[in-house]
Amino acid sequence: MNKKKILILYATYGTGHKAIATYVKDYFTKYGDYEIKLIDILDYSSFVVGNFADKVFNSLLLKVPALWDFIYYSTDNKIGGKVGAGFQSRTLNKEKLTRDVLSYDPDLIITTHFTATNFICRLKKNTVIDVPLVCIVTDHKAHQIWLELNKYTDALIVSSIEIKRSLIKKGIESRKIKTFGIPVSEKYIKELYDKTSLMKKYKVMGDKPVILFYAGGGDGSFASIPYLLTIIELKLDAIVFFVCGKNQKLREKARGMVRRHNAKNIRVLGFIDTGPEYMAISDFVITRPGGITTTEALCFNRPMVLIKGVGGQENDNTRFLQKKGYAINAKWLFKFRYTLKNLCNNPKSLETFKNKVKKANKNNAMEKLFNMINSMLK
Repeated sequence: MNKKKILILYATYGTGHKAIATYVKDYFTKYGDYEIKLIDILDYSSFVVGNFADKVFNSLLLKVPALWDFIYYSTDNKIGGKVGAGFQSRTLNKEKLTRDVLSYDPDLIITTHFTATNFICRLKKNTVIDVPLVCIVTDHKAHQIWLELNKYTDALIVSSIEIKRSLIKKGIESRKIKTFGIPVSEKYIKELYDKTSLMKKYKVMGDKPVILFYAGGGDGSFASIPYLLTIIELKLDAIVFFVCGKNQKLREKARGMVRRHNAKNIRVLGFIDTGPEYMAISDFVITRPGGITTTEALCFNRPMVLIKGVGGQENDNTRFLQKKGYAINAKWLFKFRYTLKNLCNNPKSLETFKNKVKKANKNNAMEKLFNMINSMLK
């Protein structure tokens, strides 16, 4: 008997959409009997558009978040959403992408980016393909472009009941909206880790606060440098793991700063595949408000101090996390300085902050997604 085929489409705007696609593939390959293929739709953009979009998202928008704010909010309505979805469609080599989708002949399609969602919805609308479509919203709000052709989606995976309520108000059918949460790797199950042994492994001694600082996602960002300098100047009685990701130049700059200031409490790391272990020994996480990293922190019930991101969906993520009490918005350096001094010098403040995030639901989104798709493909 031939295996059922699942096609997963993502876009490498940042690292989150690809990360979720990879997490899903790994889990379904391990626990299911499926043939799975990943497609990055940026591979089907024109060379100019694809490279420009990648560079804009990963550098310019971090420096000028107001630009992304303008694009994001001007398309987060019915008219703007229709225009934005249409523009994105025109940037793709639709003929080649359609051929590759049809030649794979999937039994079900999963998307982790709204451009991919809209492309498949258009194929379904035009009766080019007729298979179930499952869309995973990778932030704590669903932008209008996710919803533009929602009539042709079979399931919309969102992170919370609050999002579901907002989508129902927009006319989305309740039965389609699944409040599973954002599915992340099964490595992010805190019960898998023994904190005491990990503290020995990473030479974390005493009862000082431990801070995990993600410097801008998997690719790292120089926008994190002013925050690192603030930490150095504060001379906190805390241990800080500063994770630079794949950005070698950022790592070299950060290490130089640490050496010059003799900041022995700060450990600069490059790309790590042991993020869950560092999460397990941390007291709180400093990060941009990306949907994936914040979800991973919540899996460990770790509160967050949020620094400046790209705007747009990350502003929405910040509002959601603040409202829940899971994070402090400290994008301005004066607020960042005050927040870290308070958390590191006042044990009661830190404990109160940590207690707030304990009410976060256990993330078993991947298991729920797996069970749902198993039922859909029976």
